[in-house]
Amino acid sequence: MADYDYKTRLKTKYPYLTDDDVDEIIGKAQMFYYNIVYKGDLTADQTSHPICGTRNEMWILAACDELVEKSGISSATAYKENGLSIEFDNAQLSLNLINMLAPIVGVIK
Repeated sequence: MADYDYKTRLKTKYPYLTDDDVDEIIGKAQMFYYNIVYKGDLTADQTSHPICGTRNEMWILAACDELVEKSGISSATAYKENGLSIEFDNAQLSLNLINMLAPIVGVIK
């Protein structure tokens, strides 16, 4: 992980999550980050491209929050019950969050 302590922050904000749950959520958020930013590089990971900088760390936290909030309805794009209606613009992460990251692209040499 980067310098930011995601695990402590998530355990504080969501005390009902187990350590395994927190590790899984952080891992998924990082996976989404690398799949968006380094779309063409399937080998990109924390070792080759560390997640650093406040903006990127905050993106990981926002992704973790979305993953926790959508848990239990992770494949749904809408939910309605007893007058409560929730709509998501994407099944895993919101398009707004995805669009915050611009993929890093290069020119083929």
